[in-house]
Amino acid sequence: MSELTAFAQLAFTLIVGLYFLTRLRADSAGEKGVKEEAKAAAEQLNRLRQIHLNEPMTEISRPASSSDIIGQDDGVRALRAALWGEDPQHVLIYGPPGVGKTAAARIVLKEVCKSPGSPFADDAAFFEADAAIMRCDERGFADPLIGSVHDPIYQGAGAYGAAGIPQPKPGAVTKAHGGVLFLDEIGELPNEQINRLLKVLEDRRVMFESSYYSSNNKKIPPYIHDVFRNGMPADFRLIGATTRKPEEIPEAVRSRCVEIYFDPLSRQNVVRIVAGAAARCGITIENGVKELIADYAANGRDAVKILQSALNIARMDGRCFIGLDDARWVIKAGRYAKRSEPFLKENEKIIDISMFKKRG
Repeated sequence: MSELTAFAQLAFTLIVGLYFLTRLRADSAGEKGVKEEAKAAAEQLNRLRQIHLNEPMTEISRPASSSDIIGQDDGVRALRAALWGEDPQHVLIYGPPGVGKTAAARIVLKEVCKSPGSPFADDAAFFEADAAIMRCDERGFADPLIGSVHDPIYQGAGAYGAAGIPQPKPGAVTKAHGGVLFLDEIGELPNEQINRLLKVLEDRRVMFESSYYSSNNKKIPPYIHDVFRNGMPADFRLIGATTRKPEEIPEAVRSRCVEIYFDPLSRQNVVRIVAGAAARCGITIENGVKELIADYAANGRDAVKILQSALNIARMDGRCFIGLDDARWVIKAGRYAKRSEPFLKENEKIIDISMFKKRG
């Protein structure tokens, strides 16, 4: 009997040993596979980082100072006034596409940082987000605007997930803390997110909840306890930009913001934009090209795109200057429509802008 027991114990020991040896080899093979895959991925990433395309003309010609923003003197001055000094305000900018709303906001923030008593630091954040794509998961798993909590069951929760620890993740409102959150196309935000954003504007912080959080859980790091108790900081100034009519923006948002209106660009404004882009990019153009582009470009963005394409046509023909025929070909190929507004003089303002007319 004792021999049978000894044999059984030996067999059990061999089986257990074989099991753990197999697991050890599998884990070792798994670790080796992970390391090899990680090495290959890192090499691929480094190869991708060695590839660089030339900077597009739209980036090269981007305004560098407020004097480079054409046709929006009143709008830029009003924006500067809204953010100036000790008590900067939230802002809504109305205006058509491609007239300089984003560029003006970025440049004016740099200017007002130096205003007397400004709460903005010299390196204040300018966090830009597109409201049209800032969608939150209906279950609250992810919200790129406000922030969210990755619960332990969240895919990719990692070591914290294995330990049952919920992880607060900052959203755009926290990333803009101490600076400006520029929310493009703010009129596209769903009502639920607008309400949450308004709450953040009032509280200047984001509060999180999770059924997995317990204040008595000693495994949870102190900083996560701090976040759940006191919230995540979100003290910023909102600049919302929109191409919608003012009446299409929720009154709750409008009532909290200074409303500023950027005008459609006159033909002469577009001529100046083309001239400035050509000068910054070192492009030689034939007389009449600026005016021809301005006849068909609805905004500054269109103007620069036509100029870029015309330059490429010239280069394809071995030339280093843009001729009228190059611009005509691009306009025809792109089926650009001629501007319907009357040609205005340089200092003349567009009167009929009912789409962006101020309420009252």
